[in-house]
Amino acid sequence: MIGTRVALRYAKAGVQKAIEDGALEGLATDMELVYDTVQSNRDLEGVLQSPIISTALKHNVLQAVFAQCSNAGKDLLRLVAENNRANHLDGIALKVKELYQEHLGLVEAIATTAVPITPELEKEILKKVATLTHKKVTLINKVDPTIIGGFILRLDDIELNGSVAHQLNSLKQNLRSKAISWQK
Repeated sequence: MIGTRVALRYAKAGVQKAIEDGALEGLATDMELVYDTVQSNRDLEGVLQSPIISTALKHNVLQAVFAQCSNAGKDLLRLVAENNRANHLDGIALKVKELYQEHLGLVEAIATTAVPITPELEKEILKKVATLTHKKVTLINKVDPTIIGGFILRLDDIELNGSVAHQLNSLKQNLRSKAISWQK
């Protein structure tokens, strides 16, 4: 259940405690591992989501699966399990990553292109994106051949869609609306 208020509440508590203990980087690394593991393991996700499995058993499973986590990570996992919020663990882990990046003044921009971005183009995009925000920007390139050409750039809640597929769909809708108006 990614993106819930519960996830944000627990993530804030975990990050605040980790900042006080000087363990924020370790917590962020742990929660990245937790998120990736929960997302890629449907059996684990099923255990965490199940209302039938006891809180104690969920706690034991989390401690066993994530035994290599730092103390900050184990503390957050224990808190989540004890309060019967394990079904929100993927969302909590994702929010911890976001809060960590915010704490460091980082922001993630996602550029979706039809082909991989060249290093020169990446520098140019980063320079342009830096004008939109006062934070340090990291660029993630996702390749999606279905956009045909151009790009889709996401930065926080802003999306710039300059893809050929989007332009073709807009043109198609425009032609349909005009065809309907001509028929009247």
